[in-house]
Amino acid sequence: MTSDANKTGYRFLGQELEGLDLPAFQVGIKWRGGDLQTMRNTIMGPVCRLEDEAERVFFDIGAPGRLSGALHRKDARAHLPLVVIIHGLTGDEGSPNVISAASSLLEQGYPVLRLNLRGAGPSVRTSQGSYHAGMTEDLAQVISQLHSRAYGAGIVLYGISLGGNMMLKYLGEQGADANILAAIGVSTPLDLKAVQGRLMDARNAMYHNYLLLGMKKYAKRLTGRVAALHLEKAQAAASILEYDDQYVAPSHGMAGAEDYYRLQSSGVYLDKIRVPTLLIHAENDPWVPVESYYDHDWSGNDRLHVIVCNDGGHVGFHGKDSKVPWHERAMARYLDHILDLSQG
Repeated sequence: MTSDANKTGYRFLGQELEGLDLPAFQVGIKWRGGDLQTMRNTIMGPVCRLEDEAERVFFDIGAPGRLSGALHRKDARAHLPLVVIIHGLTGDEGSPNVISAASSLLEQGYPVLRLNLRGAGPSVRTSQGSYHAGMTEDLAQVISQLHSRAYGAGIVLYGISLGGNMMLKYLGEQGADANILAAIGVSTPLDLKAVQGRLMDARNAMYHNYLLLGMKKYAKRLTGRVAALHLEKAQAAASILEYDDQYVAPSHGMAGAEDYYRLQSSGVYLDKIRVPTLLIHAENDPWVPVESYYDHDWSGNDRLHVIVCNDGGHVGFHGKDSKVPWHERAMARYLDHILDLSQG
């Protein structure tokens, strides 16, 4: 990290966004370090709570059924875009990181949609099968229908962890045709194989086992909605690699884990993105290797604004000067800046 990063707690990779004023990221002793930052919301629950009741909405995804979402727009400001929150692995609309982000955005006056991907949360009752890290066809259907419904003044995407991988892949596939005002990704994988390798490290055994257990519970809820043979292999998997190889890949027509990681990783789509996109990552993220960010040449796409923080863990970024996680405060500043530029 540079001396500037020592002062602010973060630094940009590639080009900075002129005029963007972000708060410094200062971590208190209580939650210092990648592991405590990562586990804080699991231990304590989200800092920000949702008081506003949501409206249940659905999106047709064809033969597999409908996706379910929780829409908040009661007190939204008419000139602000809808922010679609895309949850991470084994998550749904009720995940602590989703609740926290939705609360922060609602406080700023944004309408918010907490989307449940295929087979996740309430969508398990209305859809067939399960999502994977790169299932952009469902996301494309949702976005198309959102434009016709006009829940806000345009659309912004916010991807959390694995949801960020899906978001980036979608934006790259759409290129200049993506009808999105801005996008934000936090702790987003760029290389799925690298993430799998990191989670297999001995020091991450606790995380690996926790995630694998959650993935198996998720798959079990799909009984009757996914081929029985695939579900049997999901429950028998001894590792995330085996789960991806024996369940995720074949249930979506891919040859195996290697094929899945190669086809669905977002890193190869980055240079095709034409939407202003903020990516926030932590140097000490124990799940998603920061090397994937350092190894990429960000100079070729001025639409990508990439921040690496000294601390923050995986979707943590808990600072000592505010109860609101730093990445959520940075997101609000970024959106204000991008929207000001678009209106100017």
